[in-house]
Amino acid sequence: MQRFFRYMTFVVILLFVSFIGFLKLNPPLTHGSIGTTEDQQTVIVALGNKSLLGNIHITDISINNNQSPTNVKMQVSDSDKGLMITDTYALVEEAYAVQDYDTISLAPNTSPLSSKAMASSVNSAPNTIYGLSITEDSSIDRIKLTYRYFGLIFFTTIQV
Repeated sequence: MQRFFRYMTFVVILLFVSFIGFLKLNPPLTHGSIGTTEDQQTVIVALGNKSLLGNIHITDISINNNQSPTNVKMQVSDSDKGLMITDTYALVEEAYAVQDYDTISLAPNTSPLSSKAMASSVNSAPNTIYGLSITEDSSIDRIKLTYRYFGLIFFTTIQV
């Protein structure tokens, strides 16, 4: 009986370590299209969660050389409406559900789809989409995201 419990403990630990390793090799956060103004001072990035389980919580955002951005919002929209690139959020707050990024959780199975995949999709209902919108006084070259998924911390860098 004692041997059985040792064996089961070993199997559970092995499964847990394998799960963490799988997540680290296949992070759940994905990004799609990137929209920017000509001077790259306003950027919007389509974000999503490719996992089928668990929400993603973005905990920190930095731009360029680890600078803290001054104006960051998250747009929650649907695939029919799309995302809006703007530096004045007051004009689109109601239509696009513009909120602070740390109050939004990216729901499972919301990976941004390419336009070709959307066109061939048989699902006629609009999908929820998320857009990270950043406006700065200088051009934005790189966005570094820190996020939490199943209690694990992940980092990703998006080149603009």
